[in-house]
Amino acid sequence: MPQSFFVVSGENVELARDEIIAISKSYDIKTSFKTDSKLVITNSTIPWSKISQRATFVRTAGKIAGTFSDLFSEVDLSLMHKPETFACRAINLTSKKMDLSKIEKTAGAAIKQTSGAKVSLSNPSLTVYLIFTDSQSYIGYTTKISEPPRPKKVIKSSSELHWKLSRVMVNLSGLNEKETLCDPFCGSGTILLEAESMGIHSIGIDFDEKMCNIAKKNLSSNGFNSKIINAGYEHLQKIKDKIDGIVTDLPYGNSSKSSQSPKKLLHDFISILPKRKKIAIMYKKGAMDQIELNPTKKYDIYRHKSLTRTIVVK
Repeated sequence: MPQSFFVVSGENVELARDEIIAISKSYDIKTSFKTDSKLVITNSTIPWSKISQRATFVRTAGKIAGTFSDLFSEVDLSLMHKPETFACRAINLTSKKMDLSKIEKTAGAAIKQTSGAKVSLSNPSLTVYLIFTDSQSYIGYTTKISEPPRPKKVIKSSSELHWKLSRVMVNLSGLNEKETLCDPFCGSGTILLEAESMGIHSIGIDFDEKMCNIAKKNLSSNGFNSKIINAGYEHLQKIKDKIDGIVTDLPYGNSSKSSQSPKKLLHDFISILPKRKKIAIMYKKGAMDQIELNPTKKYDIYRHKSLTRTIVVK
């Protein structure tokens, strides 16, 4: 089975690694994986490019060609497509200092001699990656792929969730293009935009008519036709048979126009969640105390000294 590699940024490493695994398993439930520092390696039928184009925190991704202990005597370059042009990049994920520039030049010279390809640092048809971790060294490669355009937002809200957290929540839920997401507190539509940009159908609910109109404008400006319903979150019960998952950021503080406290709102919302649905919810840390949801994963996202947000996935 093909092996793919993903190097994630240092921002929310656990979240980033779990996101890659969740995306791959949403298409191929038999995906196996291993993690090593900021590196995730998957064994899956799903191409690395499909996962990388959806993932939020991936710095570099590609196909694994093999492992090595002696770079220049053990690496089999025949596993990689013969390129016209190439570049060599070294990534140090070890606890030791390394002269990456020297490694790249030496490895690049060996690859050039073996393959006959020309070096192109600005626009290579193939990039070879030498990835060093404390436990193993890997060689991988990637061909050029086009990055999908970011959805635009014509009207923003001061309290809206950052697009990266919205996107990672959609991916952690395990939903794919065959399924429909519901955000029962959709606000200006950030989560819906991220879902639709990945081909996932979405339905938004919000009791504030003004926010519903803003969400509609943001979605239509990108050519998306998500259904927006002006109603309370309780409307979720009426459409539960039309959705496969729930991804939402619960309002809190000044961003909430509800008369309920964040803890009461969360308690009442959890009590009506339909069973056997994929779920990813963000809320103010502490609001879930003494509320039974039994999540499979839980992440704390520090925002500032007086606010930490929690994501639960179920």
